[in-house]
Amino acid sequence: MGIEFDDALELVGGLGYIQKIHLLALLVNQLFHAPFIMTLAFVGREPTFVCKDRPSLNPCQLNPPCREFVYAKDFTSIVSEWDLVCEKKRDSGNTQSLVMFGFLAGVLVLGRTSDKYGRLKTFFWGSLAMVVAQLGSGFSTNLYQYALSRFLVGFFYGGGGLAGHILFVEALLPKTRALISTVFHCAFAVGIAVFGLMAYSAPDWRDLTFLTCVPMIFLLIIPCIVPESARWLAMNGQIDKAEAILLYMGKKNGIKVTRAMVTLVDKREDDKRKTSEGMMDLFRTPVMRMRMITLMFTWFTACMAYYGLTFGARNLGGNMYLNFALSGLVEIPACVLSIYTLDRFGRRPTMTVSMLISGFACIGVVVMPNAAETTLFSAQTCLALTGKMGVCVAFTTAYLFSSELLPTVLRTTAMGVCSMSARVGGMIAPTLPPFGESISYMAFGITALVSACLDLRLPESLNKPLPETIADVEKKTVKYSTKADGGQH
Repeated sequence: MGIEFDDALELVGGLGYIQKIHLLALLVNQLFHAPFIMTLAFVGREPTFVCKDRPSLNPCQLNPPCREFVYAKDFTSIVSEWDLVCEKKRDSGNTQSLVMFGFLAGVLVLGRTSDKYGRLKTFFWGSLAMVVAQLGSGFSTNLYQYALSRFLVGFFYGGGGLAGHILFVEALLPKTRALISTVFHCAFAVGIAVFGLMAYSAPDWRDLTFLTCVPMIFLLIIPCIVPESARWLAMNGQIDKAEAILLYMGKKNGIKVTRAMVTLVDKREDDKRKTSEGMMDLFRTPVMRMRMITLMFTWFTACMAYYGLTFGARNLGGNMYLNFALSGLVEIPACVLSIYTLDRFGRRPTMTVSMLISGFACIGVVVMPNAAETTLFSAQTCLALTGKMGVCVAFTTAYLFSSELLPTVLRTTAMGVCSMSARVGGMIAPTLPPFGESISYMAFGITALVSACLDLRLPESLNKPLPETIADVEKKTVKYSTKADGGQH
């Protein structure tokens, strides 16, 4: 006979001294991951430009077309490097879409690698490959090389970052997951602000690309500090290794434990029975189908608006570096607010209201009269940051709400489908600015309002037991298990 993993983790200190050291190391690494996914916010920015031969005319409406452009010298980017203006303007946004496409591919491919070979190995080698790809992008001599390197950054960020997040979450007890996972997301938000500072200090796009890689030297010490997920080891039959890690944690936390006290129960057979359902079962029954379609649209909207508003912050009036940094820092109070509202008012009200706030704020940016006064730009920035704060709360809620509405037998599969929907939104967001900033913000606003209306159809899950099977979801009154955890962007 053995004990459950969570009971053993509680026995060796739960969130003790050594666990805090491990989590802090992963938090610091998460902070420096943010610039990799956000690189094109500045590297892909369009500087002011004119046609060299006809500087007084609109350079994009010349006949014959302009052959040589002259760019402002305040910063450089891939736009000024390869003339991605006028009819080529979309190429810059398409490059960011490739990052998101790579992210999606990395989650699908390296997610399986993480399950088979371990969280720590996938996280470390995936993150290291991401740094190499980022360095390679800085040496690109044409757009095609750069686009390939950005796809690889997204691929390894998606797979390695997911493994790192799982490594982080699996080290937590259920009662601390929602809170600590929110703190984990805050590290990404601070990373966005740090990247704004990096961009300010390195106006040349190649220098900025290389600068983002420097803090990742910290990655090299992660395997020396953080052990493999003991939970994953236990789930994959490596019980002795899992118990050895738990015993090590107990001793580091100053708790007197013996090997017999942390003997784990082998649950591999239970896990095999739980995974008998397939992906198509998510859409076979009416209630389950409604939940999945609603959640997929919610994740799609949240991701599209999240990345769209983050990248769009640089184009608002005022200092583009400050606006971008604020778009990251505003997520911290959003995370704190979500912790309070989720348990005070419930998941559905938090999701619905945050989407409504984000939707109306984005539309407000569009309908406000466009003029050159500083006060107008300040108001636009305020509305955009309000929208970002709202969508951040919604995105944080989506992880927790979804995991509580989906049945145990298909929870991992269903969350994967939701994440795929989110990445599609992330791919679309960078393609909208060439159609005009107003079109972008209107798209974010309308989809957020539609999502809020759809979310009203979902049941409240606060203090409700988790559904174990699809049959539990289809029942009006269910009687099933405990509480779920949150997640990250």
